[in-house]
Amino acid sequence: MLTHRLKKIIFFTTIVLIFSGSIGTYVYYTNKQLNAIYDFNPERDTQAIMNIFHKNWYWLLASPQSSPAFMIKNRTYDTNPLHFGTLHIKVLYQNNTLAGFTAYHLGTTSQEGRILFVAVDETFRGKGYGKMLTQHAMEKLFEMGVTHIALWTRVGNLAAQHIYKGLGFKEIFDENGYLFLQYWPNK
Repeated sequence: MLTHRLKKIIFFTTIVLIFSGSIGTYVYYTNKQLNAIYDFNPERDTQAIMNIFHKNWYWLLASPQSSPAFMIKNRTYDTNPLHFGTLHIKVLYQNNTLAGFTAYHLGTTSQEGRILFVAVDETFRGKGYGKMLTQHAMEKLFEMGVTHIALWTRVGNLAAQHIYKGLGFKEIFDENGYLFLQYWPNK
């Protein structure tokens, strides 16, 4: 009788553990997929990023002379050869499709980080990916030792401003249709 009862307890315990493990595995991989931010891979990511630039040229670039292809190829935020390789690009994937990207670099001093781009493909908007990419860039810049972060956005880009201000960025000034925002921790 005790052996039969012990077998039942072991059987039900095993079922509960298997069920719990399955749920845990599902939750882990679902969340992992939602937070899939990777280092930029030129072969995999360049065309998808260029497609986002093409659809959002006005919002992403300050000048028609700007070349995102040049920036991506040389990992730079300007044309100065001394800055080649200094632009960090991260991509966010959802269901094996590039949903968005961010690009950031050290500013004119090692104390300042700059977020150059945060862009989400229109089919993935409204899911918090812009905020996720911005937070990721901020975390990486602080890991690089910066004390504050700055960025520019168009005055009319209210969706981006909502994200940035929600994360604690403060509007410093506007100039020629652009807002300059900064983030200082603990301020």
